[in-house]
Amino acid sequence: MDVKVSEHGIEIIGVDPIPANARIMNSWKMMVFWSMASASALTPLIGYLLYPLGLIYMLIAITIAFFIGFIPVGIFSDMGRLIPVPAMILSRRTLGYASSSIMSLVFTFVNLGWFGLNDITGGLILSSVTSSPPVIWISFMALVQILLVMFGAKYLEKFYRYTAVLLVLSYAILAYLLFTIYHPDIALLLHPSSHVNWGSAIGLVLAFSILAWAYKVSTISRFARSRENGESMQKRIGYFIAPSIGIILPVYLMGSLGLISQAVTGNWNLAAVRFGGIGGLESLIAITASIGASLAIIHTNSMNLYPATADLLSAIEGLFKRNMKKYAQPISTMILGSLGAVLAYLGILNYASGFLNISGSIIFPFTFLLIADWFMVIRRSSRYMDLYSIPKTGVGNANIAGVLGLVTGIFLNLAPLEPLNDVFLYFPQDLFGSIMGMLVFIIITKVLQRVNVAPEEREADRTAE
Repeated sequence: MDVKVSEHGIEIIGVDPIPANARIMNSWKMMVFWSMASASALTPLIGYLLYPLGLIYMLIAITIAFFIGFIPVGIFSDMGRLIPVPAMILSRRTLGYASSSIMSLVFTFVNLGWFGLNDITGGLILSSVTSSPPVIWISFMALVQILLVMFGAKYLEKFYRYTAVLLVLSYAILAYLLFTIYHPDIALLLHPSSHVNWGSAIGLVLAFSILAWAYKVSTISRFARSRENGESMQKRIGYFIAPSIGIILPVYLMGSLGLISQAVTGNWNLAAVRFGGIGGLESLIAITASIGASLAIIHTNSMNLYPATADLLSAIEGLFKRNMKKYAQPISTMILGSLGAVLAYLGILNYASGFLNISGSIIFPFTFLLIADWFMVIRRSSRYMDLYSIPKTGVGNANIAGVLGLVTGIFLNLAPLEPLNDVFLYFPQDLFGSIMGMLVFIIITKVLQRVNVAPEEREADRTAE
């Protein structure tokens, strides 16, 4: 197996294990990385989607979502540190090779949906401040993001780290203009304007941010320093919690700005707001800050396109001949980035809420199944390299426990379960279905283990006799 990470600066490792000499990311870098990945110009949309909750209840919903999501995210962070391969490769054991490949294709298109949402948001920002057609900027940003992702995780991390200050400064300027020009009455925005459906609100935050990112975390943590025996608890906790903190901080801050901006300007997209009554230097500063905020789209979209490439390669890597394998990652990145831009052209932003709900209904069960299998089998297995070989048996291509658990979770997440409607007012249906799917997986796995062990025990007894 080729362990060369890059060639001529272009990342070519694909979904192969990351060699030890390339695993240099520490917990601080991981937190900054995920902060910038989460800090999208689309992130203030959560303030619009949860606008009826008011500012206090929205922040409570985000906090509850954090406490639900930080453990799954931390587990995936540990996965990448212990076994330096993407989650979709590990899922070949959980679901079977063929079934995992199908889900890899599904997640490829989910990530493309996110790419399209962010691309159109960035296009609208730059279109607004330059009074030019959005299509120009959608194309420009897609091109920049494709080039950035082709250079891979090493350069993504550096880009995020060195542009973080500019991004924070841009949004600080926009927030200052929002408050000084529109003078929002925060007291009027603190409380809900309608009945609060906590289950729906928490589920939306989970699907919008922390659990939507969870399975992607190991794609980056495989570049982090390996977890060693005797590692201090403080260091281990740092790596465990860093991605979650990074993901949730922009949701708090930018979600609040989105809600306030929606209330006083009628537009949640703060970077696209035209601030009237200013001119000269102030106007130039406002335009510059809006352009600077477009970096947020590049940050986040790179981490939609990068995992989309990994997901696609998990599904189709076997189709590339050995001498062509090094071209698989850059070619996939170019194709997927172009397709994501097409989704932006087609107006995927109009379907944002429905897209978030459906994507969460699919991603959550997968996340919980893989976590269960991680603790039951994968973390103790030293044969993860076997996952790169296409099985010749039906069982190896479709693990009945994983497939039934996943189907159960998705069905219960999407089905109208009216007798449980009162429960879902406080507990997200997507979490309920995902936990039920995980339980189905655990039960069937345990039963199959007993069935497989029984013949071996009987043979051992006969041998002893």
